[in-house]
Amino acid sequence: MMIPVMKNIKIIILMYKARLYKVAGKYGINLEIILNIPSAFVTGSVGKTTTCRMLAAILSENGKVVGLSTTQGVYVGKETIRVGDSSSCHFASRLLIDKRVQVGVFELARGGLIQQGIAFNGCDVGAVLNVYDNHLGLGGIHTREAMANVKSAVVKSARKMAVINADDSLCLAMRDQIVAANTCLVSMHSDNPVVIEHMKAKGFAAFLNNKKEPVINFYKGDELIGTIPAVEIPASYNGVFRPALFNAMFAMALAYGMEVEFNVIRKALSVFQSNEETNPGRMNFYEHLPFKVLITCTDGPQALEELAHFIQGMNFSEKKYLMFCAMGNRPNQYIKDMGKSVAGIFTHYICADHEDLRGRPPGETAGLLCEGLIENGVSRESITIASSHQNGLVIALDKPSNNDLLVICTFASDAARREVLLRGN
Repeated sequence: MMIPVMKNIKIIILMYKARLYKVAGKYGINLEIILNIPSAFVTGSVGKTTTCRMLAAILSENGKVVGLSTTQGVYVGKETIRVGDSSSCHFASRLLIDKRVQVGVFELARGGLIQQGIAFNGCDVGAVLNVYDNHLGLGGIHTREAMANVKSAVVKSARKMAVINADDSLCLAMRDQIVAANTCLVSMHSDNPVVIEHMKAKGFAAFLNNKKEPVINFYKGDELIGTIPAVEIPASYNGVFRPALFNAMFAMALAYGMEVEFNVIRKALSVFQSNEETNPGRMNFYEHLPFKVLITCTDGPQALEELAHFIQGMNFSEKKYLMFCAMGNRPNQYIKDMGKSVAGIFTHYICADHEDLRGRPPGETAGLLCEGLIENGVSRESITIASSHQNGLVIALDKPSNNDLLVICTFASDAARREVLLRGN
């Protein structure tokens, strides 16, 4: 059965236009102006929210009032309009009728794409970051290929620039479906042969050069548009946290596709920090306790592998603790693989359920994380299974001593932040 994003895209566009006409008429807004507001769509399995926030920061640095919708909420400039998952064109279309909005950045998650498709006339620039198996089995999607088909709608709808991950074969296969826009390939490797060939054909490319110190390079063909040393991007923690460099390359390419000058892009990325104000719940450090706390979101084995690489690269000398959880609607092996991804990195592990059990009985998801750790060499004595997410936070914050590190990986960053802040009072 063909999914709605492919079968009914014209109907969906007409429905959104009809809705916009109705609301625009009510408030005396010119619909053609709304439909011509510069816009960016961002999708993928992980990294969407941070990429959107980086792009919004660049566009704001360029003097624009940004309408932003993500899995965390809806924003106009610095004002929060809505809190909660807003990663669909339903919320994007609402932002377009706000008279303050001059440019839109819209995160489009799997669920919204399946249920609602692509709204209005598509976007100026679109990106697909990656296609993992985070949501297989949900919404009638059972293979990564089918998931890629869903996400490809974003880059197919781009009019000016489509940005795709050249290190992911499923993303790379989307190139043949990009008709109207220029294509920019993004790679974490300077020797990616596909990127090299793309540049020979005068295509756009962003890649990481790791020969000495890591540096982001941005080219059109053999013409260097600009470079950004990783140490100039605070969100990357001196280049040690690789996902931030990956996100920055996508944000850079999208912004350039929206006609932002490179010097503005570089300046904005040089001041973008991953803290609770600018990027809440993503790589946020807290220093007010006797020990260091890091709160972040890691959805799946790949994200946890990158976190483990970061922790090893930072060379923390004291004990390291990890409290983590998983979504209950993921397959058993997927949850166990999350445990595998961080085995051997931490001194002690606290396994917990997510706040929303997603169909599993209490303790089952935490137990699977524990199994994944044990199957990969972690002793049972080094693991605590929490009775709930809240119980996991309490246990985790009771464990560390002076100068230790506690990492809290959770989708409920607000709850974690409250508990951490309470300990400092």
